[in-house]
Amino acid sequence: MTTKATTIVFVGILSLLTPLLQVSAQEPEGGLLKRMCEHKILIYTCDECRYEPGVVKLAPALLTPGTNSPALVQFGAATRQKPEQGLAAVGEVGLNENSTVRISPPVPGILRNVRGDMGSLVKPGDILAELESAELGEAINAYVKYRALTGTALRNFKREKDLAEQKVSAQVEADEAGFRYETIKADRDAAAHTLKTMGFSETELAALTGDSPRTLPLRAPCAGTLIEKQAISGNRIQPSQTAMIVSDLSSVWVWLDLYERDLAAVLEAAAKSPLSVTLETRAFPGRRFQGTLETLGATMDETTRTVKARALIPNPEGLLRPGMFCKTTLTWIRNEDVLAVPRNAVLEDEGQCFVFTHLKDDYYIRTPVKKGRDFNDSIEILEGLEEGQKVVTEGAFLLKSDVLREKMGAGCAD
Repeated sequence: MTTKATTIVFVGILSLLTPLLQVSAQEPEGGLLKRMCEHKILIYTCDECRYEPGVVKLAPALLTPGTNSPALVQFGAATRQKPEQGLAAVGEVGLNENSTVRISPPVPGILRNVRGDMGSLVKPGDILAELESAELGEAINAYVKYRALTGTALRNFKREKDLAEQKVSAQVEADEAGFRYETIKADRDAAAHTLKTMGFSETELAALTGDSPRTLPLRAPCAGTLIEKQAISGNRIQPSQTAMIVSDLSSVWVWLDLYERDLAAVLEAAAKSPLSVTLETRAFPGRRFQGTLETLGATMDETTRTVKARALIPNPEGLLRPGMFCKTTLTWIRNEDVLAVPRNAVLEDEGQCFVFTHLKDDYYIRTPVKKGRDFNDSIEILEGLEEGQKVVTEGAFLLKSDVLREKMGAGCAD
């Protein structure tokens, strides 16, 4: 027989068997359990005929867990639930800007004694570099001078005040001494404020003298990781330049691109409750990171027709690095009650959706179902199952392969 003729016969047999299989699979279980096959035995127990109604016999070994592995065949149930709806999106890991500090000098100067390497951890107050600056020297000189003058002016004011009270000198002289004191005190406070904006503490101000070093320590303002380092000893730097970037990587931001067609659903869900975000990266296959959607962008990119959304992802192990690309899924709970089964329980053959349900003892039968909506981990069932009915989940494809192999001959399972 030619290949073409064989194909025609094969297709013809398939067209005859398919309606039979679909009709038989819908047969009431009571009738199926009593029906005899051509071999004069119950059809569901016949190794040659049970494929017709779509019955599979499970070997006990398939239901027994291994030493370090679960059973090949596992079960779930059709349950009424508030399903999780999901939306896939691509994203990029970025710094959490709320926990990131860009360190710049408050005045121009020359960098000295630069410390730390990129990737190193720092603590609050750690000195990362020192700045030698003429402006700093002038500010220190001004503060030391006005601090000394303030003391002198205060003593003079007190003396003139006492003399005026004793009628030894005129009150106007005491008033003039008081004005000079307040003026010099204001100059001292202004000089102190200038140094405080440069990073000096009250203790450091009190210790300043005319011989104090004219260098300013650049300190880490928070704990974190040294992300970027542009500082080089001996280089001149301006206040507009960033010397270093320190960021707390215990959490990161992930920027998502949401398409215009998905925006309405996300806005509606976000208005009810925070949306969960799950992300996966190529760097850590099989590892899922969980977080929460924080903000949705107010504008849309005219070229890509996407809106930026930002998620906050805890990163306690520091595995996620800014710049990584990732696949993300936004998840929210739908406020409705549906009958659903685990996603891996539902199979399809020639356009017909079905699950495997328990028939009797070690026997399971292919049961046609009408599928509804797809959710994250489950599928809505509109017809074919009742609440609480047991279905095969893990390993359902093994049962499907067995039915098709028996129906079409070994090697014909799709």
